[in-house]
Amino acid sequence: MVAFLLAAPFLFYGFGLATFRNMASFSFGEPRWTSFAAGAAVFVPCLFIGRGLMGAAWSWLETFEHELTHLIFGLLFLKLPVGFKVSAHSGGEVRHVGRGTTGQTWITLAPYFFPTVSIFVVIAAWLANLNSNYLLGALGWATAFHLVSSWTETSFRQPDLKKAGILKTLLILPVMNLICYGAVIAFVAGGGNGFGEFWISGIKGAWKLVAGIVNR
Repeated sequence: MVAFLLAAPFLFYGFGLATFRNMASFSFGEPRWTSFAAGAAVFVPCLFIGRGLMGAAWSWLETFEHELTHLIFGLLFLKLPVGFKVSAHSGGEVRHVGRGTTGQTWITLAPYFFPTVSIFVVIAAWLANLNSNYLLGALGWATAFHLVSSWTETSFRQPDLKKAGILKTLLILPVMNLICYGAVIAFVAGGGNGFGEFWISGIKGAWKLVAGIVNR
């Protein structure tokens, strides 16, 4: 965690440049971008219909994705889930067991930066070399869903953010949101090759800034 916090400004710079380059390729004349934007646009009426006519079900879905993200990050840090609760009106909870507190901050903050469905769609499409416009439309919908739900949930009154600490939250969320959404944008802009290049370019950019400061 200390290493990441020290590296955060450099990662923000490197992945920020990589994301900006991909966003600069945006064009409604490009089918990939059009499909992604159409999926995001379709989400808007779904949001109003979902919250207006199916409020309980929509709230349950948002909570489910939130708690699923906690669970996934817990597994990444070798925490075994022993309880998974999701409700429409009283939040949810994932209980883990595991030795120590390694990764606890990441587990706590994960839903506020990690667009779970979007990233899994991107990884699956990248591994299977899928580039369907319908898939990109679904990716646009899923990304808009997470943006709206995480924005609604993000508040310093949130127990998760209090648990992680204000300082860590302010240092981690901007960088990790940039990286995660930047990865999605990279896939939209350049497919699997663009997704892979995004990580290389981001790390190179971060290292270039470090080298520039050290060599002054």
